[in-house]
Amino acid sequence: MKFEQSDHISTDLIHLFENTVLGTNGAKYKHLDVAQSVAHTDNPLSFSLRRSEQLIANITFCKRPFGLYLRYFAFEQRFHSKGKARANPKSKIKQEIATVFDDIIAKYPGSDDYCYAYIDAKNIRSKWMSETFGFRTKAYLATQSFSRIWPKADPLLKEERMSSELFETIEKNYRHYTAYFTHFFEDGNIYSLFDSNGKRLAFAQFHKVRWEIQRLPGKLGGLSVKLLPFIPLLNQLIQPKEHTFLVPDSVCNPSGNIKDVERLFEAVLAKESLHSLLWWNDTRDLLYREAKQKLSWGLLHQIIGVAEVDVVVRGDFEPKNPFFIAGFDMV
Repeated sequence: MKFEQSDHISTDLIHLFENTVLGTNGAKYKHLDVAQSVAHTDNPLSFSLRRSEQLIANITFCKRPFGLYLRYFAFEQRFHSKGKARANPKSKIKQEIATVFDDIIAKYPGSDDYCYAYIDAKNIRSKWMSETFGFRTKAYLATQSFSRIWPKADPLLKEERMSSELFETIEKNYRHYTAYFTHFFEDGNIYSLFDSNGKRLAFAQFHKVRWEIQRLPGKLGGLSVKLLPFIPLLNQLIQPKEHTFLVPDSVCNPSGNIKDVERLFEAVLAKESLHSLLWWNDTRDLLYREAKQKLSWGLLHQIIGVAEVDVVVRGDFEPKNPFFIAGFDMV
């Protein structure tokens, strides 16, 4: 039993991801578009643990200009620990995983500073695993929902290809952030909101995501998932079997009026015929801190609140600036 290294993600690995339920004590969900998502993984470095040709665990990193992002850390279902249970520290699997992390740090420049991952703050199993292999929490993200039952269209919303002007604005806003990189937006599409004089007020990139939601956050999260499909209006906001939503990133607000970001979000929901989005930000992010106080987040926010995600880093690196969050990394 040992890890096999590869620079691509295999078919059986996709199957493992498709059957992985994320979360433990908070929200629990499965990704429904794994194959498509995997295809966009940037510069993967994959380690698959097999026993008698059967895939039982995987660690996949994304090689980035500054180091490594831990994208996938998955186990075949029968090797999951239960609740607060912790894996045997002397187990063969743990020893093999520890070897992978030690080898990675030795081989890849910058990974001693930037080997990082995101973990649901309520996922006790994942937090313990990350601590076991030398990761420590160095920052916090807010999972912020935005929803409209009847989103209002805006005729001044336009979809654009990335341009030098847009790129320069993103660079100005985010290049000083920790873990900033441009892979996912340098050739992508952007939604921009303009005023009547053609001045760009706010813009962002958006990803469409589908989840199967098995549990929502909170004490009644399991019951809520069962009841929501039968509650008028609310069943538009959350459809547990196939919940489709948007994820914004590289959000910019050239006008300086944070309410233009709210107008942008609502207009894009209307354009895409959807009702909700999830927006992840470092809690130190100045744009989000202003938005947190001034935006009307909608009914979904009142139901699920703001969930916390830990940014964990392997090594002694202490980030001085907020982390740059690529929407792809969160889904």
